[in-house]
Amino acid sequence: MSNAKRVLITGASTGFGHATAKALAEKGHVVFATMRGVFGKNAENAAALEAWAKTGGHSLEVLELDVTDEASVNKAVAAVVDKGGIDVLINNAGVGTWGIDESYTVAQAQQVFDVNLFGAMRVNRAVVPHFRSSGKGRIIYTSSGLGRIVLPFMAIYTASKFALEAFAEATSHELSPLGIESVIIQPGAYGTTFHGNAVPAATDVTGDYGETTKRFEAFAGAFAQRAQSGGLGDPTEVTAAIVEQVERAAGKHPLRHTVGQDVKQGVTLINQTCEQVQGHLLSAFGLK
Repeated sequence: MSNAKRVLITGASTGFGHATAKALAEKGHVVFATMRGVFGKNAENAAALEAWAKTGGHSLEVLELDVTDEASVNKAVAAVVDKGGIDVLINNAGVGTWGIDESYTVAQAQQVFDVNLFGAMRVNRAVVPHFRSSGKGRIIYTSSGLGRIVLPFMAIYTASKFALEAFAEATSHELSPLGIESVIIQPGAYGTTFHGNAVPAATDVTGDYGETTKRFEAFAGAFAQRAQSGGLGDPTEVTAAIVEQVERAAGKHPLRHTVGQDVKQGVTLINQTCEQVQGHLLSAFGLK
């Protein structure tokens, strides 16, 4: 592939990251699929992904990278740079929460932010200097429709995605003059490993929440029924959207891309409105 990109993706053990790594490799890109616990909790997933790549003759290498560990991030990024550099960074690693907020400790909230927000910051700090020296690069963030709208019982996760969106947008203005592009992908509800990878609640407070507990049970039941009936989106839609952003030509483009019928209309409208307001603000401060 003459226009093959060299792509580093975090959180590639399961879900969107795993599927995207394979999709990019199948299209001829050079993929560095990173995850934590390559020789531990994710050893089986890592070995299977490497075996798949070898069998198919794809250029995909699995590397250890724990986004919560700065030394791990720096080591992995340095290894990829030494192998020929990075064209595209996909900040995909993420964890969720599911339940009444009080059932989680502040330490657990910090754990979620450490992956979803600070993890992206750590990887950016390792990769951006390489992009700056190259005068080009692209950073893709796997965010969520819940980075713009909220659902109860996912408060910490939603807050972390709101924070990620703010970080990605603010830094996009700092990086774009240097030739570094930013893209935010906002998926809706999809049948991935979200619940299996969610941080478990520390305590059970449902007995103290009365009507709220009934609402949570109804919400969880409706979500499960929707998943079982095929009512959630096809995850390949998200994979395709990320691949499209990896492969598109450099140049002016929308910062955000919503994926999924449940968020497409509403979140897109919010994005458009915020873009107008943001544009006026930037102009007022001589930044546009």
